[in-house]
Amino acid sequence: MQGVATRIKRATITALIGGCLVLANTSVAEPYTPKSDDEVVAKWKVLDDSPNIKSDQISLTQISDFIEQGQYPGEADYRYGRAKAWLQAKMNNTSPDAQTLYLYARVLQHQHQFDKAIKVLQRAISLDPSAINSWLLKANIHLVQGDIISAREACLALIGKASILLISACALEVSAQNGKLAESYQELARLYTVYSPTNEQEKQWISQILADMALRQAQADNALVHLQQIELNVAPVSLLALWADVQMSLNQYEQVIDKIGDIVNRHPVKDDALLLRLAKAEKQLNTNLEWQTLFAQRVELREQRQDSLHASELAQYYLYVDVQPIKALYWAKINWRVAKQINDRLLLENARSLLKSSQQDKETA
Repeated sequence: MQGVATRIKRATITALIGGCLVLANTSVAEPYTPKSDDEVVAKWKVLDDSPNIKSDQISLTQISDFIEQGQYPGEADYRYGRAKAWLQAKMNNTSPDAQTLYLYARVLQHQHQFDKAIKVLQRAISLDPSAINSWLLKANIHLVQGDIISAREACLALIGKASILLISACALEVSAQNGKLAESYQELARLYTVYSPTNEQEKQWISQILADMALRQAQADNALVHLQQIELNVAPVSLLALWADVQMSLNQYEQVIDKIGDIVNRHPVKDDALLLRLAKAEKQLNTNLEWQTLFAQRVELREQRQDSLHASELAQYYLYVDVQPIKALYWAKINWRVAKQINDRLLLENARSLLKSSQQDKETA
């Protein structure tokens, strides 16, 4: 595949416990207003099975389970939005405890309100300093923001609170983002073998981190080995996107179309990250336009809404599917304003390189 910048930020700490802000009016596209009341801009299935549930009638355990399902295909927008409303109502009615604050921070993190999420997590940790999930989420958010020191400190705060494997996975993921990818991968692979996690959620999380590290080193075969025990039909979006990237790096575009396409088609709401992979695979096969057309419609909608939350996907679309260097660089810059991991930097560099190459071609034409 063309490079690690094309991949979603997926091997993150939030994969165990459950990344761009909507900026000012600076989009390439003007704000869009439907021309009539009959115009359909987008279709969404109403997934609400319990529209009359009040915040004081739902427990934190139920909200936590509800949020947990948001990581799976077709569920994110609906579930995180509803959970946010429930949590805000609870916090307005009573002084929030550590778990309420942690769950609220998860919602904010999903919506890329990173600074606000950190402040909420600091309150949660002050109430319960031993809360493993709060420290893990804090580490992840700092990592996405490119704050390596704070991310490492959050991982080390887990000493005495979590297992050696969990602490090491947290710290080594940070180290891998700080110029020690090969060493971090080797050490985490060794620890995974030594400690053999029995918790299925922890096992999936570490396998995902290992696969991401391997792919970033152009070791797609090793990445596939780390993912081979994952049941794709019940996997979260981030892991499905990673699996698709691994397959495409091995030129297995048909497998991406078949497997990811089947999963996406089961859900009325389509995730941008998966539609992007399908469009990229289809572009490489050059046999159909189904997924490219569908994602082009999604891109148009995102631009009309000035939706910078999906800036990374938009930049990748204009880099690798509908190649438009100016737009690719525009969205890569918006993504970089908030997300500053290695993949984000490479996405920005690739967009700049594409624009420069395009300008040189015009000068020599």
